[in-house]
Amino acid sequence: MTAAEKHSTIRDGKRLVWYTERLWSEAKALKPFEVELSSIRELDQDCWFGASRKATLREVASHCKRIGAASLDWPIILNADGSLMDGGHRVCKALLEGRSTIRAVQFSAMPDPDEVHRVVA
Repeated sequence: MTAAEKHSTIRDGKRLVWYTERLWSEAKALKPFEVELSSIRELDQDCWFGASRKATLREVASHCKRIGAASLDWPIILNADGSLMDGGHRVCKALLEGRSTIRAVQFSAMPDPDEVHRVVA
């Protein structure tokens, strides 16, 4: 059994977690549009590794495999403030292909998270 794909962010001392499968369900009714790749802030952020996970060659290769398999037929999902919630591998694929835009959908209001955890300092 594999772990469910998730998106998480820290706000107000809490880690908010959304399961990707539910995000897709909630995003079905949203109208896709083209967004400039250069506007995606996460291109210049560490979204996959962080302090708890090292960017080993094995980890990078794993992501490369997922980037290669990613389908640009599916839009990325942005939250209400334009941050990436799902689609990092698709963003990377579009960048590698030299594209300037990618299809996206965006929530106007954030869906409730699936989990909320207090962040321990």
